[in-house]
Amino acid sequence: MRGPVPGDPASLSSLGATARRATRDLEAARVRSETAYGSLKDGWGTSTSVRVRKEGGRALATLAEGARHAEAVGAALQSYAVELSELQARARAAVDEASAAGLVVDAGQVQLAWGVTGEADSVATHERTEAVRRLQAELDAISTQHRRRRDRFLTEVVASTANLEALASALRLA
Repeated sequence: MRGPVPGDPASLSSLGATARRATRDLEAARVRSETAYGSLKDGWGTSTSVRVRKEGGRALATLAEGARHAEAVGAALQSYAVELSELQARARAAVDEASAAGLVVDAGQVQLAWGVTGEADSVATHERTEAVRRLQAELDAISTQHRRRRDRFLTEVVASTANLEALASALRLA
């Protein structure tokens, strides 16, 4: 059965860690390159050296900006993974509670299970109806929170992607 909150928090967290590792690699490459570009002026004092250092400076600034985006996306992935894990735990608890009450959750809807559910008892029927209402409200709230958090995360990723594309384009045109 597919759970009420789809997604794989472990994979998202791993991807976030990979993005953050890329940040460190980009920063290390930037520092090494900055040292190399800086040393050009000592042994090469022509106008070509100045132009190469300026172009290198732009490339290094772009590299630093790319590293900032990788860090932001990595952090967003890991944060979303934690939120997703918490929502999935809440959803599992609601599904377990429904099962314990003789109810089933199918396609996000809490329903009475098929078959004999007990003796005709108005109090028990009222309690079951109340449990269905309460559990459905909880699952609906979880689903709404999931959509909002997913949409917020996707907005961050789309914005970062657009910014990185603009940086890459500017670097190609420079």
